[in-house]
Amino acid sequence: MSKPKSNRTIMLAGVAAALIVLAVAAFFLLGPKQPKYKDTIVIGTTDSVQTTLDPCEAYDYLGVNIIQNMGEGLFGYEPGTAKIVNKLAVSYTISADRKVWDIKIRTDAKFQDGTPLTAQAVVWSWERTIKLNQDAAFLIGDLIEKAEAVSDDTVRVYLKQPFEETYVKSLLATWVAFPVNPKTTPMDVVKPPNTVDMIGPYKLASWKPGEYIELVANPNYYGEKPKTQRIIIRFYKDAQSLRLAVENGEVDVAFRTLSPADIKDIMSKGTLQVVSGPGIAPIRYLVFNVNKEPFNNKIVRQAIAYLIDRNQIVNTVYMGKFAQPLYSMVPIGFLGHKDSFKEKYGERPNVEAAKQLLKQAGYSESNPLKIELWYTPVRYTPAEPDIAAIIKQNLEASGMIKVDLKSADWATYRSLFKQEKIAMWLLGWFPDFLDPDNYVRPFYHSGANGWLHVNYKNPTVDDLIDKQVLQPTDQRIQTLAQIQDIVADDAPIIPLWQEGQFAVAQPNVKGIVLDYSQIFRYYLIYAETG
Repeated sequence: MSKPKSNRTIMLAGVAAALIVLAVAAFFLLGPKQPKYKDTIVIGTTDSVQTTLDPCEAYDYLGVNIIQNMGEGLFGYEPGTAKIVNKLAVSYTISADRKVWDIKIRTDAKFQDGTPLTAQAVVWSWERTIKLNQDAAFLIGDLIEKAEAVSDDTVRVYLKQPFEETYVKSLLATWVAFPVNPKTTPMDVVKPPNTVDMIGPYKLASWKPGEYIELVANPNYYGEKPKTQRIIIRFYKDAQSLRLAVENGEVDVAFRTLSPADIKDIMSKGTLQVVSGPGIAPIRYLVFNVNKEPFNNKIVRQAIAYLIDRNQIVNTVYMGKFAQPLYSMVPIGFLGHKDSFKEKYGERPNVEAAKQLLKQAGYSESNPLKIELWYTPVRYTPAEPDIAAIIKQNLEASGMIKVDLKSADWATYRSLFKQEKIAMWLLGWFPDFLDPDNYVRPFYHSGANGWLHVNYKNPTVDDLIDKQVLQPTDQRIQTLAQIQDIVADDAPIIPLWQEGQFAVAQPNVKGIVLDYSQIFRYYLIYAETG
């Protein structure tokens, strides 16, 4: 028979229990505070939406980037990496001949209005993009022979060729392949200030073109909800206004574009954050319309290639820190990159070689080549006039070229080269997907470079570009080298430099990720309020 517990023992047990209860209560009442986040983040930019926020048409950086925050595709890039992961896709199988894919899709994904995602909606969206045939439609139009819904949750894709697996997923990750809601989307391009219903972390709340775009969290998004409920993208006319806005606290983040000098100065002061990312975008290049005189003569284009001093641009404008010389349209660090322009024309200007070619073309000191060089002053960097002036100086160092500098705002500029009213102009490229094909096909393939109005056609290059996406890696590298060597000799486009990415933010802003995908993910950004 057990001995009864004393009153003292019972009392001590009661005190201990009470202390435990008090400790637990204290933990919850006095323990670490849950972080509080700002409801709204304001992002300032000198960029602009050039066309629409319809994924079938958008083909400018900011327009596409906003779409990438309001929608997603079957595949996407894991933040902070170049790894392609499933998004709206759950799994997939590939036929033995590599031409038929069966892709299972999520059953818990919904459009913004609550309509469930189905395979039929995916197929309809792709068919819409291909049928409307806007500038970027080739990204899936050249890939897909046809698609069909095998069931509500399975899409069957018939490819035009037995493309390599990662290449296919890269293209299906592009914004043109994002599903849109067939119930509410017309079979026509949706114009500003409206957009289409997609599946993503945010949705469009309001848009006043030229002033701001407001996004709000999408309550029907299946994935992790953004910490910031509202994003406002505010537009500034120039880098000076944008810098003033971020320094005054008017914006939380300044992204695209402050000048390299501004970035350096802000870094030295230390009161704001400067977040950097890998330098593959934009790559900058000089374009010739090869149908227009004098650039229909290859030796004139080659002479110009001999004269350009990339190092002077990088060291003067970018202070040797924020960019690096580029001697191929395939960026440094990408599969198959080859310094073909350096091998052919040298690392530094070769004035004598250029003069010999210009003489062959019929020019001399007394009969100089007279050309216009066009640039747009804000879109890429506020230092664009300085860059154009350096190129003018480089070309005129031959004593046989006279350069007249011309500029226009981006909308006018884009219209000028699309209407083929100019013959030599500076541009920049942001990748559609992370594959070297996206740095050769849109520029050099006669079936895909119509948007650029370079008018370059070389059947050998077309054939090599088509072959390389079907080849194993080792063979593909060799083919890419051939392509780069041929186009360096033809010189319809001259690669110049590649830049890094930089965002300037208030000290309390977190979650900025700048990676190889070039996607600026608003849904990862937040600011703690204390």
